[in-house]
Amino acid sequence: MSGPYTGTLKVRSRPEAMGPEGWWGWVALQPASRASTETEANSSFIGFSRSVQASSLRAGCKEAAAGHVCVYPRCARGGGRTTVCSPCWAASCGASQRGGGMAGTQSPVTQDAWRAWALRVLWALGLLALLQALPVWAPLQRLEYDLLASLTAPVRPDVGVLVVGLDEPSLAALNMSPPLPRRLHAQLVDAVSAAGAAALGIDMLFAAPQTTEDDAALALALQGRLPVVLATAEVEVPSSQVAQYRQTVPSVFPHARFGSVAVEPDGDGVLRRAPGHDAALWRVLAEAAGRVVIPPPEGALLRYYAPELPLPYAHYTQALEPARMLAPGALQGRVLLLGQNTPVDGVDQFATPLHMLGAGTQSGVLVHATALINGLAGDWIRPAHPLGPFVQAVLAVGAVAALTRRWRGARAAWLSAVLALLAVAGGWWALVAGLWWSALPTLAGLALHFNVGAADSYWREHRRREQLRADFARYVPPAVVDALVAEGAAPVLQGERRVLTLLFSDLAGFTAASERLPPEAVAQTLNAYFSRMTHTVHQHGGTLDKFIGDAVMAFWNAPLPEPAHAARALACAQAMQAEMVALRAQWAGTPFAQVQLRIGLHTGEAAVGHLGSHERFTYTAVGDAVNTAARLEGANKAFGSSILLSGATRAALPAGAPEHAHLLWLDTVVLAGRSTGLDVYTPCDDATLVAMSQALHHHLQAAEWAPALACCAEWQAHAHRKAPQWALHADQLHARVLALADAAEQAPAAPPFFGARAIDK
Repeated sequence: MSGPYTGTLKVRSRPEAMGPEGWWGWVALQPASRASTETEANSSFIGFSRSVQASSLRAGCKEAAAGHVCVYPRCARGGGRTTVCSPCWAASCGASQRGGGMAGTQSPVTQDAWRAWALRVLWALGLLALLQALPVWAPLQRLEYDLLASLTAPVRPDVGVLVVGLDEPSLAALNMSPPLPRRLHAQLVDAVSAAGAAALGIDMLFAAPQTTEDDAALALALQGRLPVVLATAEVEVPSSQVAQYRQTVPSVFPHARFGSVAVEPDGDGVLRRAPGHDAALWRVLAEAAGRVVIPPPEGALLRYYAPELPLPYAHYTQALEPARMLAPGALQGRVLLLGQNTPVDGVDQFATPLHMLGAGTQSGVLVHATALINGLAGDWIRPAHPLGPFVQAVLAVGAVAALTRRWRGARAAWLSAVLALLAVAGGWWALVAGLWWSALPTLAGLALHFNVGAADSYWREHRRREQLRADFARYVPPAVVDALVAEGAAPVLQGERRVLTLLFSDLAGFTAASERLPPEAVAQTLNAYFSRMTHTVHQHGGTLDKFIGDAVMAFWNAPLPEPAHAARALACAQAMQAEMVALRAQWAGTPFAQVQLRIGLHTGEAAVGHLGSHERFTYTAVGDAVNTAARLEGANKAFGSSILLSGATRAALPAGAPEHAHLLWLDTVVLAGRSTGLDVYTPCDDATLVAMSQALHHHLQAAEWAPALACCAEWQAHAHRKAPQWALHADQLHARVLALADAAEQAPAAPPFFGARAIDK
């Protein structure tokens, strides 16, 4: 692991507390210079894990390896490539996603993903079931069937069926209008019989009374060798007219057969279902012709044929004189269907699924001819079981949901598109093979699942953004909150290592002043103070971490990156001091009028993110840099300064920034709890004094004692003349440098070095 920190993994067995397989451990982040010591720095992250598998210890965590530190509770990712992970609350924890961590458990993220998966599937299927129960579903399925039936309409097979149409040209040639005299039909029966027809079905209802001679002529023709099937249908007539209809029963035509021409169009008027009952005209006609038919399955649909190759057809007038008007043998062995085919008057016309191709309506005789061909060729379309397409939809939705368990809109979209195309292709192929398998449930299910997933994703994203806004509204100004919400700030929420500039402030003398006032007055004073300081921190783009008594903690460069974090933090510290001057003016005449504000600034790496328990956590920064900033605030007391910043903060200022010319070097110190020295600076508008301090610092680092002593004397004199606030510090520093110069003069073989000043607080 690169960087100024190294990870130390310590694992100890505690079977007496946790069982023979129990382990407990921690990962401590320590400065590299002290990595080998046993001292645990304040920046240590302590994690706890039970039943840690050896593979988890070896595999480590990809987030830790990438330099991220998880500050979620119950997670010990945080230092080095060897990591102990318990079930992690962070969504990007590699160990939790790979199944590492606590044996036999699932992380909350995994459980939440499966829960979201199940809810998406249940919602989609529930809405699909509801949609199928709505009145709009049946028309949609009919539309789907008509479209597929039109696109897959096959070429008509030649099974020896011919239609004789009583059409407009025939009526014009005969100079008649329906109904024609039955003696004319008798002539047609004799003519087609002589031409060798196998059977004749007449799709006409002889309901209107005609002369006895006409009926006798037709009855005589029906006695011939040609099997003839007459049409029947259920009609409602007044009881007074029943007697006249009794004259047309089989007693009038005893040698004829009868078949029903009743059909049942769907609710939209389109005729899709086959007339499959045993007494249907086409079935009786096939039996009369001695043809073997394949009976339609229950609920069978008619297969209409492509209009490019129409049914074999002859005009009525042609059938009257087949020897003269038709090709030789045109009727030989064929099953004929005679019916009215006059689309102009709209009588006996039906819409078919081919209307999607602009085919218009078909006459009843053509529909019965289609049913006859379906029966002879076995071209029926069998509807699938209603549960079949729904089960397919369930499987498709479940597959997409499983493959997009953590919702990804783009992936779900193309997966849904692929499965939708497969469903349509499957429905196409099934219809060609004679099975009506609707793809609509699958298409609707996938669409509903996508929309449910999108809505769920939107709701979760909205909830996450609102939670993000609620979490950060206390720390950063509204503009930063808006930027965080726009960016998502996911890495920050999961905890990461980042270079921050940290600010600690404290009110010197506040405790003593508080003892002289009632608690209500103290609270009112603190509220006014915190309001001013919060506004100032937010004005300078800082993140307000917390209030600790009368202290304020803030930092820069998180949650959003801030390249000029050191400069903005320094400007904020100076603005806070200016606000403090105004506050002291308001507090004139109260014990708080003499309260002083001390501020410490330090720049360094820290772990920033949400830290706490599962029930309560806060966005904060932890690490050695945080402790250093707090120690620097207290170190102001040793120098009589109001703002103290470290050399790291000075180094983080942009090169050539004007702030460099206004930073007075004070000393090199060792803060409490640290073993290394730290250069400290304070803002100063005295350019001469700043230049002297920089020269003195250079001479001390180079162990140039004589120039250092001379420079220190100049600083001392200048401080007493023009900067009395630094006079005491100048005297103390001069005494230290003088002692070092004397020691160097007395023992030139063992020259001394400028040691860091120890600060207890």
